Amino acid sequence: MPDQSPALAQLWPARRRRRRSVTRTGVRLIVVPSVPPAQSTRSQRILTGAWTLYSRWEWTIAEARAERARRRAHPPWR
Repeated sequence: MPDQSPALAQLWPARRRRRRSVTRTGVRLIVVPSVPPAQSTRSQRILTGAWTLYSRWEWTIAEARAERARRRAHPPWR
């Protein structure tokens, strides 16, 4: 079968996907008590803050690496 060009492919009607019906075999009831959460300790808050800073740093480094790789792959003088 010959390859269709993108312009011709757009003229064909879009294919519709069949939806699967979801059946539930049982009902589960989750009861959440109205008890306030325990206060976190100072060391837990420090660890949480340190983890947040670490993850932000890792995200920033990963973004910079991806940007450098993208620029190397497509230099502006090409």
